[in-house]
Amino acid sequence: MILARITKAIREQNWFAVAVEFLIVILGVVIGFQVTAWNAERAEAIRTSVLIERVEEEFLISETHLSDYLHFLTAYEAASENVIAAIRNDAVATTEPALMREWLGLTRHVGRPPARSAVFAEMIASGELSLLPEELRTALSQFDQEIQRNAYLWPEAANHLTGSRALFDAVEYNSLRAESRVNAYDPDLLPLAESELEALVIYQGALRITYEQALQSVRAILAATGRSREED
Repeated sequence: MILARITKAIREQNWFAVAVEFLIVILGVVIGFQVTAWNAERAEAIRTSVLIERVEEEFLISETHLSDYLHFLTAYEAASENVIAAIRNDAVATTEPALMREWLGLTRHVGRPPARSAVFAEMIASGELSLLPEELRTALSQFDQEIQRNAYLWPEAANHLTGSRALFDAVEYNSLRAESRVNAYDPDLLPLAESELEALVIYQGALRITYEQALQSVRAILAATGRSREED
């Protein structure tokens, strides 16, 4: 239609009409490109909003889990320190047996490593990480680096625990009964496990600090998601 009008105008040497028709064509192309760009930007904005929402949902759950495990690790560390204090004060035999069994039951735990973000890994694989605001990208990257950097602590702590011969010689553990993790312990043999317990406290303290750092990073991520929503 437009081509026919342009051809006719050229034949009639109606250059004004030719210019008008060319202008219409150019404007149509420009508007078409602009509409396409707007649609792409809108689709990108929607996808970004979805990703931010998924990050927020995942890290709200992570915050709860990390808070719970931090509470547990703090209890494990405190129990180990209580046993060491009883040994150093020659109070193993005089400590209430039920209380000592409770402490000893907690000493053999080191928790589990914080999990890496599944949403972050997915965005890395799909190349969609660039859709997120820079502050949120940085917070997610820092969290992932922390998790990977500290991952070695858990197998080392577990290896130390399973290799604690003096502790297992002194304590009879029953892993099948959660309400009674320790069946019995030998007050005379337990002092021989002091050095193993001291090393275990160091591991438990390091793991607790790792959880504290991870929890702080998670809260920074959640704060960044909130600011990203406000900017939208």
